[in-house]
Amino acid sequence: MDINEEIVRAWLQEQGFLVRGRLKYLVKGKRKSAGYSDIDLIGYRLRDRKYVAVDISAWMAESITRSYLKDPDTRHRLLKIASEEARNAIREYLGVAHDDQYELWLVVSFVSERQRKEVEDELRRHVDRVVEFSEIMRDLVESIRKDPNRPREEESLQTIRALVLCGLL
Repeated sequence: MDINEEIVRAWLQEQGFLVRGRLKYLVKGKRKSAGYSDIDLIGYRLRDRKYVAVDISAWMAESITRSYLKDPDTRHRLLKIASEEARNAIREYLGVAHDDQYELWLVVSFVSERQRKEVEDELRRHVDRVVEFSEIMRDLVESIRKDPNRPREEESLQTIRALVLCGLL
């Protein structure tokens, strides 16, 4: 699990989700990406019986623009969670019959401010929620500010905690 996945996992857990990482599935076809792919995180929240499948495309130095959605390779990388193969794997893993029994969430680094409406509208045609990484970090920092002595041991949360306590965040 890379650091972005660890941070998003911690964020989901803060929202009450039980989280599983890396649900692998077979990608068929003639694409360069044929072979195996994965869903980064699957979450289940007991209190409202909500399932989410989360793909993390947080390429930290880049803003997502319309050009990302026009390029077939980049578009495929961004929206692979919405592919039929990914959806089949999610339904099978969750034991559900229909796509409306779970939500697809896409985590991205940043969405271009100038093209925000167009980019988010297009992404939401394929996924239920688009979350920028900065929103996740703000939520985690705020949560740690409220309770800096939390028992959670994830290295990412401990790093954020140290930055908060040192006055750097």
